[in-house]
Amino acid sequence: MLLVAGCHDSFELPVDPTPQPRAVAERTVIVYMAGDNSLSHFALNDTIEMRKGKDLIPEDVNFIIFLDDKEKNRKPAIYELSRKKGMQLWQEYGEEQCSTDPDAMLGTLRVIEHYFPARHYGITFWSHATGWAPERKSSRMKTFGRDDSQANTSGKFEMEIPVLRDVLAKLPKFDYIFFDACFMQSIEVAYELRNVTDWIIGSPAEIPGPGAPYQKIIEALCKGDQYGIVQGYDSGYPDGIYTGVLLSCIDCSKLEELATVTGQMLTPFYMERTEQSTSGFQIYCSDVSKYTYCFDMRTTMCQLLSEEDYATWMEAFDQAVPLHTLSSTNQWYARTISYPYEARIWNPECYGGVSMFVPLNAYNTYGWNEDFRTTSWYKATGWAATGW
Repeated sequence: MLLVAGCHDSFELPVDPTPQPRAVAERTVIVYMAGDNSLSHFALNDTIEMRKGKDLIPEDVNFIIFLDDKEKNRKPAIYELSRKKGMQLWQEYGEEQCSTDPDAMLGTLRVIEHYFPARHYGITFWSHATGWAPERKSSRMKTFGRDDSQANTSGKFEMEIPVLRDVLAKLPKFDYIFFDACFMQSIEVAYELRNVTDWIIGSPAEIPGPGAPYQKIIEALCKGDQYGIVQGYDSGYPDGIYTGVLLSCIDCSKLEELATVTGQMLTPFYMERTEQSTSGFQIYCSDVSKYTYCFDMRTTMCQLLSEEDYATWMEAFDQAVPLHTLSSTNQWYARTISYPYEARIWNPECYGGVSMFVPLNAYNTYGWNEDFRTTSWYKATGWAATGW
């Protein structure tokens, strides 16, 4: 149960201690901050950026923030940000929550949907992440989110993508899902979520610790402008030690066609469990090992396909991924001490801003090939025929 509580930091008390559902707005923007982890110190800075951009929030838009961080004196809570009243504590949980627990997440999002109804919804997911690969002790994959709180009694610190899909399927369809989290712009993630949102915005690689410059994207979040979100985020980097950020937006309505064309052209190279050399593929490293489990999708296809087939495939890719940005440095920020490769785009002309998994025998140790078989993308593209 949600309980009203006192003021924290500079957040004000809600005006109405017994809230009633609002009139239907044009859009409700939700920022879901699963920050009860090592990113906690960035969470407050991002809420400060949001407050700086409050004057760009239209009157007919609800801007709602769920914040769960590691601050000892602050419990998980829902805040409302508006042009007139700033950021107000709307309601607080009476006890600690595990923000990556599906029941807890669904409960929070249903409360927001009930009290802040709208004709359109957009959501930002803010946390640690590494994409679609299920969490394993051997490789410490995080999928989406991480919650280190004592409320996590199940041992499921992270949320796997099919679980996230099932949670979102019980809510109104979103205009967009924006992942302010590492590695989430993979074709496997996008295809799994294709029916719960129109657009997916995110990065195929590691993002800078401070994440999005929210004062620069808040207007686009409120308008449901996927291009504006990408361009506003991109404009914040390079910045200091943060050398760059890679971003793209995916039109989910075009993913079925992309899956069909990709399967027709890609799987012949992998028949009879053939293993292709990945030396020319653009890698997006993970800090869990010297191996990477995701490569740039467009660069991979560019390396494998004939010129004619690549041109045909690109027609479908451009429809599904109409915008991708590349920092002026051709780099993205990465903790280079953990990375065996330089975090740089080797071939900017073939960069596509979306990652893709390709099976390798080396991945048998981590179980990634086996896990890949469970993805909707694997099934839709016909990978089963290859033997992988």
